[in-house]
Amino acid sequence: MEKRRLLQSWKKMKQEKRLKILSSTLREKERYISFRVITEEPIEYSDLESGIWSTLLEFYGEFGVSQLSVWLVKNLWDQDKQIGVIRCNNKSVEKIIAGLGFISRIGESRINFKIMKVSGTIKGLKL
Repeated sequence: MEKRRLLQSWKKMKQEKRLKILSSTLREKERYISFRVITEEPIEYSDLESGIWSTLLEFYGEFGVSQLSVWLVKNLWDQDKQIGVIRCNNKSVEKIIAGLGFISRIGESRINFKIMKVSGTIKGLKL
């Protein structure tokens, strides 16, 4: 009897600690920005990532970047074509595009970004 009661109380505590999943109407809506990097010589993903993060942090600050909820999607980076994808929320697309415009150099090479498409899904980008 005692074991059963302890087991039930343990299950109840475990259920109470679970995080509830937000409904789709309460979640942030995501956008995917497809871009092409135009450089004199090909650039590595790690250099690109550090350049984007440092520029956004310098321009918007830590609090601003946290509100942008920006992520560079690593597995969609094409080294040969120099095409990549950034994920962000729907309210910060313009800010991300403006932030990319401030990047002029990464390392020794000059760099420019061409925004190809903005979509709500990765499939919609048609990479």
